[in-house]
Amino acid sequence: MKKTMKTPVVPVLIALAFTTVSCIKKAPDAVIKPENIQSEEIFKTEEVIPEQKEILVEAKVLSPKSHLCLLGRDKKMHEILNVAYGNNLSVIHEEDEMITMESEGTLYAKAVYKEVEYWISTDTIALQCETALVLERSVLYADPEFMLTTDEINSPFRFGDFLCRSIAAEDENDFFDRIYYYDRNSKKVKSAYIKKGLISTRTDDIVVMDCVKQLRITKRATPRNEIFKRAAKYKPCLKVAAALDAEKTEKIENNYQDVLNALPGAKYKVNVPELLTVDQSKDPFQ
Repeated sequence: MKKTMKTPVVPVLIALAFTTVSCIKKAPDAVIKPENIQSEEIFKTEEVIPEQKEILVEAKVLSPKSHLCLLGRDKKMHEILNVAYGNNLSVIHEEDEMITMESEGTLYAKAVYKEVEYWISTDTIALQCETALVLERSVLYADPEFMLTTDEINSPFRFGDFLCRSIAAEDENDFFDRIYYYDRNSKKVKSAYIKKGLISTRTDDIVVMDCVKQLRITKRATPRNEIFKRAAKYKPCLKVAAALDAEKTEKIENNYQDVLNALPGAKYKVNVPELLTVDQSKDPFQ
């Protein structure tokens, strides 16, 4: 009886699987190369607007009264504050030019007063100037060569009048002073030229002359004494000092008729104009 050989199946299959796996070469790990992605920079072309520099130029109010205004939605100037003669402010300039605006026939300049922006009429201010005192009769000229005099009611200036002297670099000269003043006829601030040496910018002269002007309108003794006390702190020039001394003597002007009426025991009241109409050869009291 023939015996049949039986080969175990499971071990054969395991062996074949091992042989198959061992014969397969391991594939190398794939190296992922980073792509050279070039980032495109997007340049935004912006229009470069040059900054306009604002410059503040000192100015002074020369009109007896002026107004600081604001521009309303109705495109008109509205008065906000009052400023008087001598008040200081700053006028805004851009590229060496004054910023201006015209409204209802008046030209206004943009100004800064106490750190607030306003508009002010250019007819009431003067730029780059200082207060000055007229020392003697001064004729105004329209040109620095003294060829053409002005025919306004302000000319000539008298001793004791106040005006403003230009301190701009282009007005520095050994022969003339450029001055600013308020023309009462046209009601505008104007400029002119006067000969050198006729005005003073010394603080002592200006303050004492201001005291003299106050004394001329002050009648009560106590305020007058206070003004004299203030003036005594300064040393003015001879002309101003003489004007101050003149105010120490009280001048009283009386009407002749008032003097006669004030005489004690006067029995007759004489009408002075009637004396000119009677016969002077006769005694009017007989």
